[in-house]
Amino acid sequence: MTPELKEIKKYILGETDKEFVCVNNQHTAFVMLKQIELRLDILSRDFDPDIYNNIECREAIEDLALRSRYSRIRILLQDTKTISQRGHLILYLGRRLGNMIQFRSLNSFSESFMIADGIGIMHKTAPLASIVNFKDRPTAKKLSKIFEDHWENATPDPNTRDMVI
Repeated sequence: MTPELKEIKKYILGETDKEFVCVNNQHTAFVMLKQIELRLDILSRDFDPDIYNNIECREAIEDLALRSRYSRIRILLQDTKTISQRGHLILYLGRRLGNMIQFRSLNSFSESFMIADGIGIMHKTAPLASIVNFKDRPTAKKLSKIFEDHWENATPDPNTRDMVI
């Protein structure tokens, strides 16, 4: 069962253990992003503009980046050239904040997900749907392993940085 938008606003990262299928990915991502205290990992082929390319998500990620020197934001993408040409608010933010947001690229992978503070997950399972849980450490751990494996094989991408001359 999919909770209503008003109900999702009440969900607390690390406390609300309720898995659901989400069709309003942008709103749910924002609710989760604004609660992250230290760590964010995103794995996405095209940086899911329908989810992350909006002012609310950009502000939540910026707040996380500036919150603590221990904040860690890692974004692993596949098609950085298209993303860079098309434009993306988080990509622009990463260029502005430098190493506070790390981007890497990898040639191919099939999944798309977000892991929030090692406990919250948003796992895109279809073009317009995701499985979400604000407290699912076992799944977050499994997805973190996938992310780490990809991250180690990925390379920093020049399309995600500004050229300084």
